[in-house]
Amino acid sequence: MWKEATRLALFEWKIEWFKRLFLQCLLTYGLLMFSFGMMEGVLDGGGIGLDYFYLAMFGLIYGWLVPRSFQYQKISAETYASPIFFMLHKLPIANHVLVRSRFIIFYLNAIPVLTLLFIGFTFIPELQQVLSTNGFVAFAAIWMSFGLSVGALFPASDLGDRGITNMKLVAITIGLIIAITLAILPSYIFYDDGIMNLSIEIANRWPFISIAIAVFTAIIANKLWINYAMSKMKQVDFDI
Repeated sequence: MWKEATRLALFEWKIEWFKRLFLQCLLTYGLLMFSFGMMEGVLDGGGIGLDYFYLAMFGLIYGWLVPRSFQYQKISAETYASPIFFMLHKLPIANHVLVRSRFIIFYLNAIPVLTLLFIGFTFIPELQQVLSTNGFVAFAAIWMSFGLSVGALFPASDLGDRGITNMKLVAITIGLIIAITLAILPSYIFYDDGIMNLSIEIANRWPFISIAIAVFTAIIANKLWINYAMSKMKQVDFDI
């Protein structure tokens, strides 16, 4: 099952492979340069804006790594989907292989960039001062887990959505902003220094527990997203 999906994913990844690698390198460099410049402000309690940025950076990173022609996009009046998925669905390929290939593409794009980001983070002086070795590994695990758990929304969405109007897109966007704000606010109300600083303190205090929970969360979240995509395959009308 996964072997067939891997072959399909690698076949797709080779299409526009240079653009994919370029986007990976460009994004990694840009985010590292920003982090080198802003980390001192983050650790000094730089405000909710920086927390928004890092949540978006890790949660949405996959969306920035996909060439335009492969992205989730408008493909008919009120239908949004990945064009490559609709094309592959017309071929005699089992649904479970198609779905799993979306997630393998996600891992191929996201994991190398997340890994390189945290390798680069080891050279940021401000983080060197506040994180122990075990703490840094736990800190990386926490944010990679977040990125892989939230980012898995993208491959699960490739299957497509019907009835997406401009008003619905606006409502979804506003809902996401409100949800993120509600998730961030407790870290300021009860901890006072925001999400990034809270994750650093948790990683330093309980590194091994943090790593275990992060790995468990990423695995369970991705299994749930895969199950969601499989059930969605039975509901989506692929005639456009």
